[in-house]
Amino acid sequence: MQALLFLVLVVPAATAVLLMLFRSSLTVDNSRWVAVCGSAATLLLTVFLLASYYATGPAALETGKQPKASTAPANAVIKPKIEFVQPWLDTGRVKLDLYLGIDGISVAMIALTALLTVSAVLISWEAVRDRAAEFYAALLLLQTGLIGVFCSFDLILFYVFFEMTLIPLFFLIAVWGGKDRKWAAVKFFLYTLAGSLVTLSGLLYLVLYVSSQADPLKNPTNLPALTAWLQQHPLPQQLQTTLFLAVSAGFLIKVPVFPFHTWLPLAHVEAPTAGSIVLAGVLLKLGTYGFLRLCLPLFPEAAVSIGMPVIGLLSVIGIIYGSLCALAQSDIKKLVAYSSVAHLGFCMLGLFALNTEGITGSVLQMINHGLSTGALFIIVGMIYERYHTREMSELGGLASKLPAIGISMVFISMSSIGLPGLNGFIGEFLSLAGMFKANWLYSALGTTGVILGAWYLLTAVQKVFFGKLREPHHDGHGDHDTEDMNAREFLALFPLAALCLFIGIRPAPLIDIIRPDVELVVDRIANISAGPVPGAPVQPAENTAEPVEAAL
Repeated sequence: MQALLFLVLVVPAATAVLLMLFRSSLTVDNSRWVAVCGSAATLLLTVFLLASYYATGPAALETGKQPKASTAPANAVIKPKIEFVQPWLDTGRVKLDLYLGIDGISVAMIALTALLTVSAVLISWEAVRDRAAEFYAALLLLQTGLIGVFCSFDLILFYVFFEMTLIPLFFLIAVWGGKDRKWAAVKFFLYTLAGSLVTLSGLLYLVLYVSSQADPLKNPTNLPALTAWLQQHPLPQQLQTTLFLAVSAGFLIKVPVFPFHTWLPLAHVEAPTAGSIVLAGVLLKLGTYGFLRLCLPLFPEAAVSIGMPVIGLLSVIGIIYGSLCALAQSDIKKLVAYSSVAHLGFCMLGLFALNTEGITGSVLQMINHGLSTGALFIIVGMIYERYHTREMSELGGLASKLPAIGISMVFISMSSIGLPGLNGFIGEFLSLAGMFKANWLYSALGTTGVILGAWYLLTAVQKVFFGKLREPHHDGHGDHDTEDMNAREFLALFPLAALCLFIGIRPAPLIDIIRPDVELVVDRIANISAGPVPGAPVQPAENTAEPVEAAL
């Protein structure tokens, strides 16, 4: 299983290197096939990895098929089940390891990344002809960085991969984007880099503080060991609050949480379709994942005292503001971009409910948003390839001419709205139910986002796909031989739509994967009122939260 984990990270990177080394001799078709083979191989390896991980769950324990013992301390808040640990540096006082691994949360996010990358490659098949090898290399390097973040259990590795994602996406937007692509790329890079540097300063201070104590942690960048050490040696409240705010800076911008969202709509509109798919589907989740992986386990008191009231309020504002901005758009791609601000607000709302229902709903919503919004950007890309416009005022009645695309748009819109029976419902319901237990007012206000979401998405569907047929006739577009969805586009879209339906009908398998790791975080937060016993190992408290199934 360790070999599978290593290959999932290495295969896209090796494919990208291959494309760059032979870019001068590769034709456009060759570049496409190399990229699709590399991304498909990564997806296949991820399926095997997911199956191996699922085999280590409760059913496997009953049959005695247990995984190799984890190196994480018994009282760690983060416990990867599959690990790849390679010693890197040992000075006697400080020890650093190359520490890769997966738990239930990270394996689900890796699977989402692998799937969306295949869809992004397929949807770019005809859209990208200029410097195709470099385009697909950048896309696969972006995938490598994203997977690296999700499987890093060392602070140094986490930050390196976190920053690595900026470079390929910058070039994807700046080189293959729209007319304002350079400004969009620079704005995206500066915003996210500025926040990341503040995050780095907070992490560095934490590592130096831990290393300088009378009972120092020998491997201070080891995330599971660090969470265990902090339970025995709690940070002073003022320091914990300061570090929480510093580390949160990069994640607040990456999500993005209101009012740090202004870089996102422009980046989405100017990015190529593949860039928008990966940006909305996975990259934004680095922010929510960072909060869950670092901020909540490392600074639980600050998460309770500042995170829930302040970030919870900003999340509610983001839900309402993003929805109203989406409602005001005439460009359908910008509408979907602003909808991401609203939907990520649900993720943050559930996350800072700080209970099992809310955090489970938040993780589900991360995955659900990746599937539904990724699919929406695919459909918008299909429309743009045929008509070279995204203005809803220039389109209408397209369902009569493009029925497959029209049906897909209606289905995915219902998923994004949160129609019961589709995936969006379960994530939003658990997030709001969790926040209702923590703050009923935030939950009630957040619920208005569901109504507004239905308003702007159904309005867009009605304008573009129903009514009298209306096609743009400028620049030679709007001829009457425009074809409906082809086989390649179907392959890019169908797996996402199928998962939207499957998760909506049967979310239990996904919940079972992520719940044990969510409960470790909830137990850590529940333990802060009891306080640690100095010098004694802190054992996880019994989880008193209601099972997620009870909330359903």
